[in-house]
Formats: sequence, structure tokens, C-alpha cells
Amino acid sequence: MNLIEITHPVGAMDEAARAEVAQQIMTGMLGGEEIPAETLRRVRRMSHVLFHEARSWTTGDGPVPDQVPPPYIVTITVPEAWREEMSRYAIGVVRAALRRQDNQHGVSREGGDVWVNVVGIADGSIGLNGKATTAAGVLNYMTEEYRAAAPAQTDLPDGVVVDPICGMQVRLGPRAITLDHNGTTIGFCATGCRDAYTQNEGLVPNTP
Repeated sequence: MNLIEITHPVGAMDEAARAEVAQQIMTGMLGGEEIPAETLRRVRRMSHVLFHEARSWTTGDGPVPDQVPPPYIVTITVPEAWREEMSRYAIGVVRAALRRQDNQHGVSREGGDVWVNVVGIADGSIGLNGKATTAAGVLNYMTEEYRAAAPAQTDLPDGVVVDPICGMQVRLGPRAITLDHNGTTIGFCATGCRDAYTQNEGLVPNTP
């Protein structure tokens, strides 16, 4: 679940600009090449970029005039369990998409007028398909088709394993997110997948 809401003054972006920003954000957030198709189908459907036009916008300097670089306020909403791990990356993706718009229009900024805030939703306060769930519940739903298909993984490079939750390939190493289970080292693309696995298997999550 990724919900990205971008608020800007009326007229600051036309339809083409909004479509371009949304596409750049989706490409940056989702990638695609390394995510199994079975997982990516639901991940795409559960990721959203929305735009809000503010009809009145005032800062400490007064109403925002049309000719200055437009301010943006962006809110990214994710499960709380994912927030810390994904914040820096998600902020960077949104920042790059908005900066590209500035570059295309020859806009430079002094700073303080673009805010990207990542908000975490606590377990039990996440409403998936109208029912309260947890971060692990969201991941299980996202990856249900992949895990049901259980596609065979062959010809993996040495030191590479497959995340059993989402199917992404993980290179083992000092910084890898892993879990030893029944004598096997299992790798995960993110702590969210690891925690979903430990809950599904009735294990106690490891600390990073």
C-alpha cells in the first residue's frame, strides 16, 4: 500500500505535468524488472498517486503569487512498520519527480517550499478492502498470487536467494536481511517481508 498525495496551488500543474509526475513516481517506487509479475500485479493496483489543487495558499509572506515557483506539500501514507525503512528512498523518488518539473520550466528554488512527509498507519488502523489489518496482512495480500503460484527459481547466482514472501532475489551478505529457519538462511528484500514471514510461520521476528 502506497498512497502519495501531492497538493499544489491551482494551475501550478496541468494534466500533462501531473501524468508525468505520477508516472515517474510509480516507476521509481515500483521498478518492475526485479519484481515477479505475480507480485507486481497487486502492488501496482495498491499504489496510488493523487493530486489536490489548493484554491487558497498563504505563507508567512502572504498569498502565494502565480509567478513564483509553486509550493508543494506531499504526504506519503504507508503502514507504520514500513515507514522508517522506506522513508528516505520514497522522499528521494518524489523529490526527483518534482525537481524534473522545475528543470523543465527553468525554475530554481530558495528552499522551504517543498515538503514530503511520510506518515505511518498503525496495525489495526489499516483498512484493506474495508477490513482492519496489519502491515503483515497487507504484504500477505500483495503477494498472495505469487505465493499461490510458487514459481520455480532456477539458475540463481551464487550467494543469491529468493524472498519467500514476495519472490524478489536477495544477495546474501553482511547487510542482507536474513533469518535462520530450520537450518536454512532465508533472505528478504525488506524487514516487512521478514516480519510477515515470521508471523506466518509463528516465529519471533529478529532485530536487524
